[in-house]
Amino acid sequence: MENPDKAGNTRRGMHGRKFTIIGMMVLLFICAWVLGPGAETPPWAKRSYYHDTFKPFISAALQPTLTDQNQSLPDDATPFYIRVLTELANTFRYALIAMSMAVPAGIFFGFLASTTWWPDGSKSRVTKIFLRPFYIFARFSITLMRSIHELIWALFFLAAIGHSPIAACIALALPFTGTLAKVFSEIIDEQNTAARNQLVASGGKPLQAFLTTLIPQSFPDMATYTLYRFECALRSSAVLGFIGIETIGLSIKRSFENNFYQELWTELYLLLAVIMLVDVLGASLRKRLNSAPKRKHKPNLKLPDKEKVIQQLRRTAPRWKITRLLFWGSALLILIAWFPSITNIKTKPLTGSNGIMQHGERISLFLNKITPQPLRDGGTWSETSEWAFELWREPGKKALINTIAMATAAVSISALCAWLILPMASRAIANAAPLDLFNGKKSKIRTALWKVTGFGTRSFFLISRAIPEYIYAYLLIGLLGVSAWPLVIALAFHNFGILGRLWGEVMENQSPTAAKQIHLSGGTRFQGYFHSTMPESFNRFLMYLFYRWETCVREATVLGMLGFASLGLHINLSRNFSRAYDEMLFYVLLGSAVIFIGDFISILIRRSLRNSG
Repeated sequence: MENPDKAGNTRRGMHGRKFTIIGMMVLLFICAWVLGPGAETPPWAKRSYYHDTFKPFISAALQPTLTDQNQSLPDDATPFYIRVLTELANTFRYALIAMSMAVPAGIFFGFLASTTWWPDGSKSRVTKIFLRPFYIFARFSITLMRSIHELIWALFFLAAIGHSPIAACIALALPFTGTLAKVFSEIIDEQNTAARNQLVASGGKPLQAFLTTLIPQSFPDMATYTLYRFECALRSSAVLGFIGIETIGLSIKRSFENNFYQELWTELYLLLAVIMLVDVLGASLRKRLNSAPKRKHKPNLKLPDKEKVIQQLRRTAPRWKITRLLFWGSALLILIAWFPSITNIKTKPLTGSNGIMQHGERISLFLNKITPQPLRDGGTWSETSEWAFELWREPGKKALINTIAMATAAVSISALCAWLILPMASRAIANAAPLDLFNGKKSKIRTALWKVTGFGTRSFFLISRAIPEYIYAYLLIGLLGVSAWPLVIALAFHNFGILGRLWGEVMENQSPTAAKQIHLSGGTRFQGYFHSTMPESFNRFLMYLFYRWETCVREATVLGMLGFASLGLHINLSRNFSRAYDEMLFYVLLGSAVIFIGDFISILIRRSLRNSG
């Protein structure tokens, strides 16, 4: 007989999941009402749109080119394929340099932000009070860094130190440091602390126990997530081209504006290929870090000399070659990225042509400009508060609501679509023999169809997340006109692929026992997914969904720079027309405040789920 408490908890959990999904659909309708309809006069409403724009754009996807479409270029102009490969190399270089700065800083702040690093209840109250500010400072710092989009960081640094590659690299490194630190701290906190506690109880020092137990346990997840963040850094580096940094995004922008669609598709395919390669390497690394290699050569344990036996054991110890290759290859590439002259590669200096004095003058001038106007003119804090309130009343409040509505609508659409399509991507479910259960039918056609379905769905997830949402939005704005919905679609499509990847990993790690029982009782593979696998994974799904909502708020802020009345539009107007960097900072901090609130709620949810588990 079923335990009453357990049955009650199951029913409450089921109702909670239903209310969550219904709530998301209600939020989607509310956001649609807030954002309003599409563009009043979209480009596709024109009669010539199909023949002049849409058809050439689509047909060019099958006709990429390596030659210039611009016939007016001089004979000595750099060929198209050299230009695009150079900008692709710059994209890769800036992402490498940014990650080489972000990873060490992320590890440092991640340790400080980890709750397992700080004294527990057994320590004195005075010690906890003394160390608490360090923890709060770490959490505040990483939230501030990641709450501002790398494109906005780039705008600030370009204004402060000039148009140089190092400004772009620092702009990428700051938010990635915050994200890495947050995830690293959560990975460490989720580890089993039994080994650490046992070592401390045996007389080991807390720092020694932390470094020898929790860090080795956390390393596989930290390593694979770092490679994933490098994939994100490549996308972000490409987006910097839209504000003038010489990455492949700059080529994409120029090609689209000049209707050189064959060039555009070549650039998109190249970016897609590089990101897919990094994704494949990440999957391979993740597989090897979570499994033990086989010993290929057996040592001779009968040798009389014990030292030689130990040497043979070390020499024949099983190791994954790809992990060592990735480590040393990454180190070499980072060295070349920082110092390309060691390989005689001619490239633009990282620091640009400005001297130290010029940088100092620019920074001083910039700091003066971001100071609120009333304070800059000798006013009081009371006058500054009135200035901020006026910006909040018009247009800050409406812009913030639009930004949150865009992010919420996008993440709701992507989540609902991913939930429905996820079974078709699962290697366990999208299989001729689901969950490895023999069903008495062997058909080569059936087996091939399921393999194609699974591979095609996983590839669709990969393609949708490979191209940055900013590029999707830029193209959709040009094709559909300026409104919120091209931006929402771009955000939703990109996050659909990311949620498919993250949720797919969660689902694959779940025990298939309950789903197998449903299947053996006569249920279908999809009944097993919706009644077993998805409910068991639901809490983890929600955690990733909340994380992606925070990211969508950052992205929605930036996408407004393409013309829709979100925070990004007013950030762009403040920068380009009035050079009012103080107003620009105000709108940036409005978006950051939402991330701070979201981070606080996320901590409470994680703690609640961990305690209930």
